[in-house]
Amino acid sequence: MRVLIGTGPLCGHFFPLVPLAWALRAAGHEVRIAAPADFAPTVTAAGLPVAPTAGELPFGRFMFHDRTGARIPPPPDTATRTERLVHSGHGWGRLAAATLPGTLALIDDWRPDLVVSEATEYAGQLAAAARGLPSVRVDWLSPMPEYRIGARTELAPELAELGLGGELPRPTRTLTLRPDPAQDATALRYVPYTGRAVQPDWALGPRTRPRVCLTLGSMLPTIGRLDFPGRLAGLMDALTGEGLEVVVAVDEAVARRWDPLPPGVRAAGWLPLELVAPACDVVISHAGMGSTLTTAVHGVPQLVLPQTADQFANAEWLVAQDAGQRLLPGESGTDDVVRAVRDLLDEPVWAKSATALAERIAAQATPAAVVPLLEQLVG
Repeated sequence: MRVLIGTGPLCGHFFPLVPLAWALRAAGHEVRIAAPADFAPTVTAAGLPVAPTAGELPFGRFMFHDRTGARIPPPPDTATRTERLVHSGHGWGRLAAATLPGTLALIDDWRPDLVVSEATEYAGQLAAAARGLPSVRVDWLSPMPEYRIGARTELAPELAELGLGGELPRPTRTLTLRPDPAQDATALRYVPYTGRAVQPDWALGPRTRPRVCLTLGSMLPTIGRLDFPGRLAGLMDALTGEGLEVVVAVDEAVARRWDPLPPGVRAAGWLPLELVAPACDVVISHAGMGSTLTTAVHGVPQLVLPQTADQFANAEWLVAQDAGQRLLPGESGTDDVVRAVRDLLDEPVWAKSATALAERIAAQATPAAVVPLLEQLVG
C-alpha cells in the first residue's frame, strides 16, 4: 500500500514518526513524507523520501504571523495556559492552510491508500477526509485538544470549502506514544530517533562521579525572549560546583559560546540523547516530548523544567509516573535545580520508578507490530 505521512517542519514533530515510516517500508509499503520544502533535508537525512507540499515555511512565519504576513502579538501576560495553547493552535492551523493545496494535489496525483499525520499536522487530516481516505493520527503524550480548538477556528474557511462542516475530522484510528493510552487510542511504542547519531567514546566508559545531562531541546536556546544560553551556563557552573560531571546537549551555535568548556563539563553540542541518556544518572530537560520519552525509554530519572506548549502536560505525566521531578517557571532557580538533582541522585526510589517506566514502555507494541493494524484500515 501507499502511505502518506504528514509532519510539521520541526524535528520534535517528525522524529517520532521515523521508526513507523521505516517499519512500513520494511514491510514492503511505499512511503512519502509530506512537509514544506525547507524541511526536506531533515527528512531525506532520515533515509525517507519527501514530497514537498509548500515552499519555505519557517516556524516563525506561520506561528508568529497571520496569513497576510502581519506580525501577531503574543498572548498577554495574564493569559491562562489554555489560552496560550489555543493561540498556538491558530499557528498550526495557518501551517495547514498553507500546505493544504499541495497536500490535496499530492493525494490526487500519487493516490495513497492511507494518510498518517502527527498531532498538529492538520492538512493531511483534512485532505484525507475530503478524499474519503482512511487516516491515522499519531498523538504525543498529550493529544493537545487546545491546539485543535485554535486550529479549528483558523481553518474554518477550508473546512467549509471542503464540505467538512465546522469540526476537524476524526481519524479512522488514533495511535499514541503514551504507554497508558486512552480507551480510543492504540499505544505505539516510542522508539528514539534523534537524527545524526555518533556514539561518543566517553559514553561507553565507566564514570567516576555522577553525570548529569542538561538539555533544553533544539529550539528554546535559539529563539524566544529569555536568555536560555545564559541559563544553561549558570546551571553548568552550579552543577559542576557540586562535584557532578555535566554534558550539555544543545545546538552547536550555542555550544560555541562556551569554548573552551568550563571545568567539569565533559561535552557540549549536538549530542544524540538516545546515546547519551543511558550514560547519565539524571537528565534535566524542558519536558519536550522527545527528550522526556527518550530519557524514559532508558530508565533514567528526570528533572523537567517546562517552559511552553505541551511541555507542561508532559511534565505532569512524568510526575504521575514517579519517574522524575518538575520545577515550574518561578520555582526553578539555580539552587532549586541543584537541590532537586541531589534528591534524584541520593534517593533510590527515583531510579527504581524510572526503570519501571522503561519496562512499561518496552511492553508496548513496536512500530513493526502496529503495521498490520494499519494494513487492516485499507482492507
